[in-house]
Amino acid sequence: MRVDMVVRTLLVILLVAVVSSPALANPSGVWQTIWYDDMSEPTGWTTVDLTATAAPHFHPDSYQAYDDPAFEDDVSWWCGNFDYDADGGYGNSWDDRLVLPSVQIGTSAVEEINWGVIKSLYRDDANGSSRPTRDPRPEVMPVLTFAYRHDSEIGYDYTYVEAESLGVWRPLNSGYDGSSGGWQDLGAYGFVLSDYGDPVNLRFRFISDGSFSDEDGAYLTDGGAFQVDNIRIFDFYGGETFFFDDVQSGSPCMPGVPGAAGDYWHLVDDVCSSNVIPSWWCGGDADTSLIPPNLANALISPLIDISLAYTCTIHYAVHAEVPTVDNDYWINSVIVDGTEYGLNAFWGDFEQCGGFGTAGLDGDDISMLLPATTLRYMLTFFTTENGCGPGVAGGAGINLDDTWVMGVSGSPNRNQPNLDPRAVRRMQKAMPAVPESPYRKL
Repeated sequence: MRVDMVVRTLLVILLVAVVSSPALANPSGVWQTIWYDDMSEPTGWTTVDLTATAAPHFHPDSYQAYDDPAFEDDVSWWCGNFDYDADGGYGNSWDDRLVLPSVQIGTSAVEEINWGVIKSLYRDDANGSSRPTRDPRPEVMPVLTFAYRHDSEIGYDYTYVEAESLGVWRPLNSGYDGSSGGWQDLGAYGFVLSDYGDPVNLRFRFISDGSFSDEDGAYLTDGGAFQVDNIRIFDFYGGETFFFDDVQSGSPCMPGVPGAAGDYWHLVDDVCSSNVIPSWWCGGDADTSLIPPNLANALISPLIDISLAYTCTIHYAVHAEVPTVDNDYWINSVIVDGTEYGLNAFWGDFEQCGGFGTAGLDGDDISMLLPATTLRYMLTFFTTENGCGPGVAGGAGINLDDTWVMGVSGSPNRNQPNLDPRAVRRMQKAMPAVPESPYRKL
């Protein structure tokens, strides 16, 4: 999990080839409302728990596999795919695990032993007292070692080596990020496991944040994110091997992702920041609620007809109470003709029931994605392994109210109501006395 997250600008429109096309016939030239929903009677909105459909990305693969002289056809574990580019890579908001089976490492105290065995461990010294002749628990130093390569965004997307201790997974490394420059082999000098119980439970875990990856084209990798091979646990002193996985001969390791976290988007009438009621709220039924861990909840608008638009801007009134301590965040996206494009991502909160963020009210220009036929707006809320909240003021959650699309079209769209300018002024007046950008962009 990231320990620190710094302020950075994010515009993750995927690299698309925009084909020039003639201007629409008889363009109105009038900036107008194409679609507007004040949530007074919201219809057609969809909520999705993305964790319920998440699939593991770790898999055995021959692509750029570790060169093992013992095998003619090399295969390694790879957390990555070819979904985004020809040389392989990874996507945004991944949380993947490769879990080793529980391994006995020979450090446990003896639980059952008979008297004869105990007596055999002692003999009388010159003074007639007994002392042990040998330690019933020979000294063992279990070490985890492996070969690996990685390529992921520096400072944000990490692969951790983790061991389970008292039910909590703890990192053994500070996280692999950036490029390893090829395969690296730890050899005999890996991670000492003496303090993690017997049997020991281990896993590799890759985590990416909501932007800058092969998926959005903002960080292009060579076979990212992480590959691993020749996983071995052995006794450093005696050389005994407790576990070995060369991936070639039926690996006992198991790929995995977090379980379904649940869908927390729902309509409410009493969120303090609502402009009108009802509005959408991702959280508990009280502002002081804690949001569960590993959340990936999406709220998706109805299908919007933009077939006549040759300029287009989407606006949204978002109030967020997302405490920054654990780096929870949310992403604004659009789905244009079935393809998702990230607009921006934010973390942070007002710590109060104060109003709506200026970024959403100002809107995001998506004209570069035109010409197109249909549009959906999507807001996705992510929480970390610790969950979200409460903040300084006790709040945790995200509220979405008025949402609208504006632009210039070939002819006025008389089937949609124009946005009342007074509604915009009312929302802007409700803004608290905070800096122009109250949220921190990722």
